[in-house]
Amino acid sequence: MLNEVPTVIYDLEGIPMRVIKASKIFFKNRNEEGYILHIEKAEKVTAISEFELKYIDGKYILNRKIFREIILV
Repeated sequence: MLNEVPTVIYDLEGIPMRVIKASKIFFKNRNEEGYILHIEKAEKVTAISEFELKYIDGKYILNRKIFREIILV
């Protein structure tokens, strides 16, 4: 479990995403408590588990893509 909830995490490309809310819950499949982080990027909001983060060089990095960029022509 995180000792301190981060205010900013980064996606795979290193782009920052703001943590707008954190909820502490019990993960039954892992049999432990942890946080769900509600994050915002370019006015889009989603939730991720703290277990989807890696701590590298003082930054929390999300280990998967969560927002898809769709370009319509």
